[in-house]
Amino acid sequence: MTWALSRRDLGKDSSARHVLLCLASYAGTDGRGAFPSAKTLTEDTGLSERTVRSKLDLLEEKGLIVRGNQALAAVYIDRHDRRPVVYDLQIKRGAVAAPRNERGATDDTGCNVRQNGVQSTTERGAAIAPNPSLNHQVTEEQQPRELQDVIADQDRQALESQDDLQRFAMFAEWNPPVDKVSAQLTLAGLTLEALTEEALKSFLGFFVARPKVFDSNGGWCFRLAKWLKSEKAKAAAEAELDETKSNWAQKGVRL
Repeated sequence: MTWALSRRDLGKDSSARHVLLCLASYAGTDGRGAFPSAKTLTEDTGLSERTVRSKLDLLEEKGLIVRGNQALAAVYIDRHDRRPVVYDLQIKRGAVAAPRNERGATDDTGCNVRQNGVQSTTERGAAIAPNPSLNHQVTEEQQPRELQDVIADQDRQALESQDDLQRFAMFAEWNPPVDKVSAQLTLAGLTLEALTEEALKSFLGFFVARPKVFDSNGGWCFRLAKWLKSEKAKAAAEAELDETKSNWAQKGVRL
């Protein structure tokens, strides 16, 4: 909050400063993870939603805020179309120390006794300072969801958004399109009989563990056919080696 008050980048734009102050009240101690909705900021500032959005764009242009980890909002808010933008405040650009009390220090170190930047006692005529933790309360719909629910949503969205050209990371529920995988198997000199459940699980397990690999449905079918052909070649080589060992053993030769 002190950092937001100290900014001189905004000149006489009191509306932008007001939005920045309210946004700062939702951020963590390091300035990260603020994601109040535009409606919430409208209620906090008394400005119109259009003005709030305009000032957020201005703050972003001036480098006072940047877009942060959007996954934070996904954990708290289920519906994708209702998730606000997550912002990080650029407090490392410079922070101002808390003001000193000119009337004198109150402890042995020469500093005023404060808790979280808020005075612990009130002077004559001063109102009781609010509890800063109240700024970070969330609504019922923002309660954290189970991690498996987030993963399930990602799998569902991947299934719903598949098309022939879209590239995606492999996921456990993927089923290769019959027409595409049949064509690739034919080109590889294989038949659909080569695509066993065990072989498919092995392929999925290998690429699910590599989330940075993206491909289209057709591309994954090509990779699958290549995988099956390679596995068939390995199996044939192992069988040939076993047969060779058996023949030498029958001749009394130890390998």
